[in-house]
Order: sequence, then C-alpha cells, then structure tokens
Amino acid sequence: MTALRIETGTPEGDALGFSEDLFSGWLEMEAGNRLTLHYIISRHRDEGNTQALIRHWLDEGYDVSVVMPRPVMQHILRKFGFVTSHRYFPDQYEGLVEVWYRPCVQRPACVHEQWAAYAGTG
Repeated sequence: MTALRIETGTPEGDALGFSEDLFSGWLEMEAGNRLTLHYIISRHRDEGNTQALIRHWLDEGYDVSVVMPRPVMQHILRKFGFVTSHRYFPDQYEGLVEVWYRPCVQRPACVHEQWAAYAGTG
C-alpha cells in the first residue's frame, strides 16, 4: 500500500484544510480515504483549530488515525470516539507505535476492511 506524504504549506495540505497558517506538520493519505496524521502543531493554540480540522475530515468521510498523539490531542480524539491500537510504520518508526483511530460507526460494512488494515493483513 503506497501512501502519499502531505505536509502543511502544500496544495494537497491546503485542500484538506491542513494549511500552513494554522498548522505545522505532516500526514499520509492512503487508498480508501484513509488519513494518518503523524505530526501536528497548532500555530494558534487554544482556538479549536485542531478539533475543527479532525471534525472536518470525519464529516468529509475520511478514515482518520493519529500516530502517538499527545495528551491534548488524546482529549480531542476521545470526544470523537477514537480508541487506541498499535501499528507498524517500518519506514517512519522502529517497532509498534500507538495509533488512535475511530471504529466504523456509520458504515458497518467497513469493519472487516478496517480491521484487516490495522492488523496488517489488508
């Protein structure tokens, strides 16, 4: 599975609302509308921009996961029903890393697909 790395300050990042004026960071986009957020810093702390970004992605139908979120991000993710798991990213990290994701709640048919992807069998 090939992922496209997207950084803030790029046309792809801007199209996702991941704009350089609000954030610094990078994510990966994979097939099936899957976004994996690896790193994010809000340039305007405590204004709700990160929560609004996550909400926007979910509303747009993206399958969002966040790698090793800090406590403030964990608080935001809990509000949206995210849970923890672990996943390998051999090109970025050594060993298993903590990943937060949102279980399928609107599309029950995606449960098998999502489980296979997170288990590394899909």
